[in-house]
Amino acid sequence: MIDRRVTIAKIQQGIVIDHIPAGKANLIAQVLGLNAMARETGDIIAIGVNFDSPSMQKKDIIKVENLLFTRDMLNVVSLIAPNATIARINNGEVIEKHKVEIPASVGDIVTCPDRFCITNHEEVPGKFIVVERDPVTLRCHYCETEFFGPLIRYKEKT
Repeated sequence: MIDRRVTIAKIQQGIVIDHIPAGKANLIAQVLGLNAMARETGDIIAIGVNFDSPSMQKKDIIKVENLLFTRDMLNVVSLIAPNATIARINNGEVIEKHKVEIPASVGDIVTCPDRFCITNHEEVPGKFIVVERDPVTLRCHYCETEFFGPLIRYKEKT
C-alpha cells in the first residue's frame, strides 16, 4: 500500500473547516469568496481535496488564515457540508472546535429556483425555511417553493 500522507501547513490564527464531503471544498470557497478575500488581505487559504478519512473514506479540508466566521458563512458551510467541523485557531493551537448545525432558516445566501418568485424580480432579500435536514430541503418564505440538492444555488461572494 502506498503511503499518501499529505499535510497542509499549520496556521497561526484563523479557521479550519474539516470533514467536508469530497469535492465540496471548492464550492464552499467559491460561495464564501475566499479567493477574493485572499487577494485583498494577502492571507493564506489552503484547500485540500480528496484526503483519505477513516470516517468518510474521502474528505476535503479548508484552512483560512486570520478569518472569523459570520453567521451567514457558517450557514453556507452547514448547508453544503452538514457534517463539517469548524476549528478556531489561535497561536497555532485549536481553541474551539464544533460541528456545524443546519439552522432552522437561512437568509439571503441562496436563490429561489422559482423564476416567478418576487425575490428574482425585485430587490427583496431571500428568506428560506429548512424543512428537511437530510437531504437539506429549503422552502422559500415568499412563494413557498420547496427545493433541494442541485436546485440549491448559492449567492457567490466576489
